[in-house]
Amino acid sequence: MTQPSAPPILDGHEDFLTAMVRQQRDFLSESATGHVDLPRAQRGGLGGTFVSVFLTNEQAELNATGAAIQQIDRFYDLCERSQGKVRLVRTVADLDAAWAASAFAGILHFEGADPISPSLKELRLFYQGGLRSLGIVWSRPNAFASGVSLRGPSPTTGLSERGYALVEQCQRLGIVLDVSHLNPEGFWDLVRVIDRPFIASHSNAAALSPHPRNLTDEQIRAIAEKDGTIGITFCCAFVRPDCALNPDTPLELVLAHFEHIIRLVGDRHVAIGSDFDGATMPRALADAAALPALVEAFERRGWSSERIERVCFGNFRRVLAAVWR
Repeated sequence: MTQPSAPPILDGHEDFLTAMVRQQRDFLSESATGHVDLPRAQRGGLGGTFVSVFLTNEQAELNATGAAIQQIDRFYDLCERSQGKVRLVRTVADLDAAWAASAFAGILHFEGADPISPSLKELRLFYQGGLRSLGIVWSRPNAFASGVSLRGPSPTTGLSERGYALVEQCQRLGIVLDVSHLNPEGFWDLVRVIDRPFIASHSNAAALSPHPRNLTDEQIRAIAEKDGTIGITFCCAFVRPDCALNPDTPLELVLAHFEHIIRLVGDRHVAIGSDFDGATMPRALADAAALPALVEAFERRGWSSERIERVCFGNFRRVLAAVWR
């Protein structure tokens, strides 16, 4: 990776592991489909991401653990074939070393704890295998909590007894917890018991776009009070006031979500969480190669180099350093 003049971007959420299979493409080769591959990441100054392990409803019901292991193995294979250009990172030192070597840093993330049984017996094994970030739920309920429903009203149940145990064990091991898909009741249960920073890996401000997956100002303040951070997603439906999946979405609407959070709680608590390969993108941010347009927009807004570095990389890195062992 040729180091750009701008700081590297550490993206809070990308779904290329599942998209590569669906679109029959290889992360190491440039493609005209999808949003992320290594050549486009290199051109866009994308230094790494939280690599999402996502399960369909069928996979979650039939063999969630096996499906997750298959995806993790796929990422291991990608790292091996890359000959050091793509790296699995388990520590902040690994993250820094990957950037120093101009390598793409991958942080394994579960988008929903479905691969973990209520006994939690798999959690240590997944941790040893590289799991360092966990969304307790996706949009469906599981043994631990309920998610924000994609259709109709969301369940109003909070964390289950096993959900509280999962939070406790993740804190003990040093796994970052992600609330992006967690329903409000589960969110506030988590806030009451967690004693470390946590993240919303790909969520926006509900004050600007009333999508049910977005965060209220009260939730944004709660994340900031725990010294966490929020990855702004480019997903058109989460950006726009009308929640439409319309790629003709101005870049200014994306910027407005960054600036809303900065006005509310400061620039220590906002980052980038694109949802590349998992959502409809604005044309101005069509893929990873377009990321310099976002950084240039930050500069046109008069942001300091220190603020840009915090938003692009530093805020997520700070949370990882506070949580990881």
